[in-house]
Amino acid sequence: MTNNLINIILATCLLFSSLNLAAEQISPSSSRGETQFLAGEACLKQANTACAMAALAKIPSSSPYAKLLQGEIAYTNQALDQALQLLLPLQAETQFTTAAKISLHQYLAKAFTKLQDAEQTLVHLLQVDLTLSATANNSQKDAISANQTQIWDLLSKLDQTELLAMRGNNSDDNFQGWVDLALAAKNQDLSNSLKSWQINYPDHAATALANNLQQSSANQNAPQALKLPSAEAIAISYVPTSDADNPKAEAFKAGLTTALALHGLNNAIQIYTIDNGANNDQDKDNHVTDNQGQSLPDDNTKIPEADTPYAISLDFTNGTANAATSQTNNHQTLTLGLHLEEEAEQIVKFAVKNAISHVAILTTESFTSAQMLKCFSTAWQKAFNLSAEHNNFNIITLPQNIAANDPGLLDIQTKINAKAHDMVILALPAADARIIKPYLNAGTPTLAFSNIHETATDPALNTVRFVEIPFLLPSNTQFTAYQSGAASLPTNDLLRWYALGADALPILIATQQASEKEVLLNGLSGKFSIKRNSITRQLSMARFSYEGINQEQ
Repeated sequence: MTNNLINIILATCLLFSSLNLAAEQISPSSSRGETQFLAGEACLKQANTACAMAALAKIPSSSPYAKLLQGEIAYTNQALDQALQLLLPLQAETQFTTAAKISLHQYLAKAFTKLQDAEQTLVHLLQVDLTLSATANNSQKDAISANQTQIWDLLSKLDQTELLAMRGNNSDDNFQGWVDLALAAKNQDLSNSLKSWQINYPDHAATALANNLQQSSANQNAPQALKLPSAEAIAISYVPTSDADNPKAEAFKAGLTTALALHGLNNAIQIYTIDNGANNDQDKDNHVTDNQGQSLPDDNTKIPEADTPYAISLDFTNGTANAATSQTNNHQTLTLGLHLEEEAEQIVKFAVKNAISHVAILTTESFTSAQMLKCFSTAWQKAFNLSAEHNNFNIITLPQNIAANDPGLLDIQTKINAKAHDMVILALPAADARIIKPYLNAGTPTLAFSNIHETATDPALNTVRFVEIPFLLPSNTQFTAYQSGAASLPTNDLLRWYALGADALPILIATQQASEKEVLLNGLSGKFSIKRNSITRQLSMARFSYEGINQEQ
């Protein structure tokens, strides 16, 4: 009996001693790992790597805190590859405290900043923001504010192209909301763009920041009033390539005149060609009327300088896809035009977005068709990084002014099917497109340039997508005030030049400012990105339907 009692007592003692041993081995170890990690971080904040290494030595090697501190030490020692190898896998760690999670993403954000990867930097700064917000208390408010300042500093330095690329790579609503706020803040119409953002993201983490931006905009004097620095005249000059350019220049002037009137500005407008020069009488317009046929300006041609800081040169060629400003003495000359390159780039964007890799192109031997084909080919090669010898195209050249009873129409689809294709491009006049369209496969996406859009309804072109300016799309009602000034213009081509003239005023104002920041403009003739020395324009896409025209993007 005594032996049994002793055995029971010993067994009980051994049981409790083993439990105590396990508790001492596990709980204090985990706690010790976190404690030593925090101690090591404190050392790193004082730039004392040796101290941090000493703290690391006291953490069990199997602890995730050891890897976290080791990664932070590697970053401090500028060993970025090692730091990322240690830190990236820890994102799946579930045992970290809130402080450790925040520290992990802060160091990952720092590492990707060093690598100039803005998208990944933003991803991790947003993780910090979410973690801080989930445990928000009075002590965290300053940390949240400081982190959001970092986010905004990052986004505000990116241009529109970079922001849109980032947005397309991440479908997270929080991520896109931050990017969209950065885009809204670049808009020339800041107040309305911020209001639209607040409607689209009513409960977003950046709402407070958006409210601050809105308040700053409201505190400015007449923030939405477009105004030039002085009342001097605006000089419009151009080199005519054909007689058709004079009506285009007049349409451009009409658009600019309407914009000036709507904003209460009294700047006079001079308009002249290179042949006649500028007349000193600002109310008199001079035009060349004896141009014969089409001619291109010589590369050495220079337009006489106007005695005004507001100079606009109209480009009627397809030599460049981008508008630009060039410095002449103490004045800038703003060059604007409507270019096929911009339309071709928009069609290629559609192809990229829809994973289209092979295209059948219907064209003719006309000069305009050849220009369309050339511009589309250039944009395609650039987008897909291809040489001129690529085999992505099936080019089918048709006779000009094809007749509706031409027997060759019956063979068009057979020629198209001779090579694999995901899309058909109509690089030809609208009249030819109407005749050809019924012979095409209705199930294949068919796209065209803006020239195909001549009337509001065109049943023969049903389902054809085309590039167009916002002003000519019925869904854009924000441009109603400009309709009366365009009422006398008989063609969509002239209306496009009118729209560009209306946009010229805000573009001119933006280029007069000393700021290097990018300005975005949702204009009548497209979405503009305006920087000090370059201006890019993005067009819209629309689609013919039996009910009319529907905007697609």
